[in-house]
Amino acid sequence: MRRYRIERYLTEGGMGAIYLGKNLGAGGFERPVVLKQLLPEFTTRPEFRDLFFREARISASLDHVNIVRTYDLVRSDDTLFIVMEYVPGTDLRTISWRARRKRRPLSTAAVLFVAQEILAGLAYMHGKTNAAGESLGIIHRDVSPSNILCSTRGEVKLSDFGIAKATAFASVFYKVRGKVGYMSPEQARSEVIDARSDLFSVAVCVFETFLGSRLFVGDLQTPPEEVYGRPLPSLSQLTPDIPPEVDMVFARALAPDAEERFASALEFSQELRDVTQRYGLVYSTKDLANELTSLLGPDPEKWAHDESVTGDTQRLDLGGPASMHAQLGKEATPIDGIDPMGDT
Repeated sequence: MRRYRIERYLTEGGMGAIYLGKNLGAGGFERPVVLKQLLPEFTTRPEFRDLFFREARISASLDHVNIVRTYDLVRSDDTLFIVMEYVPGTDLRTISWRARRKRRPLSTAAVLFVAQEILAGLAYMHGKTNAAGESLGIIHRDVSPSNILCSTRGEVKLSDFGIAKATAFASVFYKVRGKVGYMSPEQARSEVIDARSDLFSVAVCVFETFLGSRLFVGDLQTPPEEVYGRPLPSLSQLTPDIPPEVDMVFARALAPDAEERFASALEFSQELRDVTQRYGLVYSTKDLANELTSLLGPDPEKWAHDESVTGDTQRLDLGGPASMHAQLGKEATPIDGIDPMGDT
């Protein structure tokens, strides 16, 4: 029987195109899923297929409420797909962009809540061990606002492990860089990195959400000392609702020297939790859901609408007018070595 159906194109980036689809089962069972396709121009190249497989293996090993779950890896003809959890909502980049357009920034409590939720996911990921109790050494390497998803239920989840690295998967292709301005200074210098690099990236995402603009700007040719050399503005001076202690927390989180930062996601999160408790900024998933609905409207299908993004809306060509309802049938076979998670 058919296992998955592609419903519509969502977006594209890096090596993959993203589609909304459905997991099909007996008795009319249907469950929404996201299908990430390895783009055809990369499918025939072994090094990129290897990277795609490794992304699936790393993400499939992670099972945490603040991380997008990976269910399956399938092959349909010559096309490869990672099957992932569908998170109804949109990403932090789009939320911030629409908030600026409406001149309605997210509340201080909401932003600090998003930060703590992502740090909880990173704490789990960084602490992941194998059956022998040895650390897997997983580092995301690409934490950015577009990879932080917020759902209509107020859930916050980290996505996209395309350039994540685990110590078990050493490869020259992990020298692929993250996004300029979000990766840590040591990552920008192509130095050896550890979990503190991800924490720096989270801090940039959260700081920018408060700031309403980019913090570190440059391109791959811009020297890291130039990108990261600007002094941090004072958030508490720009926005009276932000406690001065937040400035202190982020001054440490964004220290250029990794040795001066928080040692772990747990330590970083605890500092933020102390601030929220001290200033009555404790928040919940229900609070975030209500605030996002107020900001973006009651229809979650419109949350991700971003007028600044244009381009091809039907990347996958599976033949004629039915291309956006493509069926991945019996030929959609599991790839050896990827254990499906959940009841797919």
